[in-house]
Amino acid sequence: MNPKHSRLYLRLMAVYWLVFGLITILYPKLMDLFQTDAGINAKTPFSNHVWFHGGWDILALVVLLLALARESSVSSGMLRAAALAALMPTIAIGYSLIATPFWNPLFLGAGLGTLTFAVWGFILAGKNVTR
Repeated sequence: MNPKHSRLYLRLMAVYWLVFGLITILYPKLMDLFQTDAGINAKTPFSNHVWFHGGWDILALVVLLLALARESSVSSGMLRAAALAALMPTIAIGYSLIATPFWNPLFLGAGLGTLTFAVWGFILAGKNVTR
């Protein structure tokens, strides 16, 4: 497999998460777009702190993704790990949409984005000859 494909995947995934990380750190109110009235009305100073903390957690993932993207070759195991990392928020988003009253259907767009990175990563890992 061409290592450029792995690097592109990792960079695009980093950019995707960078947007959400910066929003939750700098302007968490924008995340209200994804919430129902029940979700917006449930907001507290603590939940704003959780958004802030979560944003820094997201940026930690971005740093790792960008570091991996700089490597000359990325193993299939690392690509699977990145795909699994993308799958986890997909599961959380799906659960939140189904089981809680806090999220509106627009949140499905974010879930489809993370699902796309999960599937793409598993496909790349399957094609990767660097073990």
